Amino acid sequence: MFRSRVLLTAVLAVTLSGASLVLAGAPAAATPVAGAADISCAALNDPVYQRVKPKNDASLLTASTKEVKSAAAYGFTEGGDEALFTASTKAAAGLVEVHRLYRWKVQDFDASADADEIAKAASDGYVDQGISFYASTEPADCLVPVYRYTAKTRHRFAVSTTERKALEDAGWSSEGIAFYAAPAAGEGTGGGADDDPSFSFAVYPDTQQEVGTDSRFINRTNWLVDHRSELDLRFVTHTGDVVNWDTDDHAQYEVASKAMKPLESAHIPYSLAIGNHDTQATGPGGGARDPKRTRVLQRDTTTFNDYFTAARYGGVSGAFEKDKVDNVYSLYEAGGRQWMVLVLELWPRQSVVDWAKQVVADHPDANVVVVTHDYLSATGGIEQSAGYGDTSPQSLYDQLISQYPNVRMVLSGHVGVTAHRTDTGKDGNKIYSFMTTIHSGNSNPVRLFTIDTKAGTLKTWVYAPWTDKTWGDATETLTGIDWVE
Repeated sequence: MFRSRVLLTAVLAVTLSGASLVLAGAPAAATPVAGAADISCAALNDPVYQRVKPKNDASLLTASTKEVKSAAAYGFTEGGDEALFTASTKAAAGLVEVHRLYRWKVQDFDASADADEIAKAASDGYVDQGISFYASTEPADCLVPVYRYTAKTRHRFAVSTTERKALEDAGWSSEGIAFYAAPAAGEGTGGGADDDPSFSFAVYPDTQQEVGTDSRFINRTNWLVDHRSELDLRFVTHTGDVVNWDTDDHAQYEVASKAMKPLESAHIPYSLAIGNHDTQATGPGGGARDPKRTRVLQRDTTTFNDYFTAARYGGVSGAFEKDKVDNVYSLYEAGGRQWMVLVLELWPRQSVVDWAKQVVADHPDANVVVVTHDYLSATGGIEQSAGYGDTSPQSLYDQLISQYPNVRMVLSGHVGVTAHRTDTGKDGNKIYSFMTTIHSGNSNPVRLFTIDTKAGTLKTWVYAPWTDKTWGDATETLTGIDWVE
């Protein structure tokens, strides 16, 4: 038996064209070949296949057609003749090494582009078999995310929404995006809307009343993680006022930070807008920390950025300022479409608005969802005041939201309870805006959206898992939506 395992490892560890495999000894680090900002998409033209062993659900990724044939002799017979994605078997600009890891005890093959993960693999019983192919750790318009799943110590990879849903329905758990590669020949970066057009995302309203001693905040997060499969949950965002105010011991931030960790453990990407209570403008008790310096302190988000980072969010594609999450955007694929969640600071600076305009213009194929703390009034109108910030919501609408045909939604909180309005952009596109604030002292509401890109629909409702309450007046179904393809 031991001899057959060694032989299997040797057979499957075929040296790929242009890649040297390491069968023993210290694992090689996954080092960038060049800056990820300059990804050579043209180099990603080598098909990568996934072969599955039905007997024990083990699988392996390979860019070698010879290896595909030899693996079949050892039970890796499923996976079809079509590639899962395309990568490169040679180093190229912006690409990193993807190493193949093998744990013979459970006959599990894994693939990783993370240097720390590769270095740790030996302590988990894996042998680093060296470079399998090259891919990217950064998103790009020509790339698709490759997701890694796990079940019973086995690993599996998936690209399309259909593949992902099939794995999740079969009990596999997502470990998030492993790396980015080019789509397989004949596949687009957007996937197939006809195959799996429906998915959901969630929006936390103001949680400032949930950062005390009870567990309402984390209860909501755990509920979302527990129901991710039935919701087909792809992204979570927050419209701001994550906390009520900061103190010397940052106690409220500790509560909020722990409350978001289950999303990270489940590899569900998220983002948080920053509200006025999340800045140093608001002091203990909820009043102005220093009335003479409110406008300046409104931009002091040091504590927020100490606790929440782009790395924690798990899907940030770009930021206005380095090492800050005040203004960031995240890209993801769902329902056969590309989506952008664009988080903007409260009453943003003009330089931020200009940056956001360029980001939206640079991604014309993405359905853009703008998230900012204050946009709709309590009665559903667009707010006119810039408060103690710089740009009013009306000015944001005039300069950004109404000007680009791919802006589809705006999400906000700050005032009121719930509200919704529909506007028409200058190119005739409908813009759907939702305000959800609620400020609950005894519940933990979350607004959920289910989108069907094939049917052209959007369903939204507000539900609180803590009290099992649904806000009926916030439940709506919109039809006839022309999602960006």
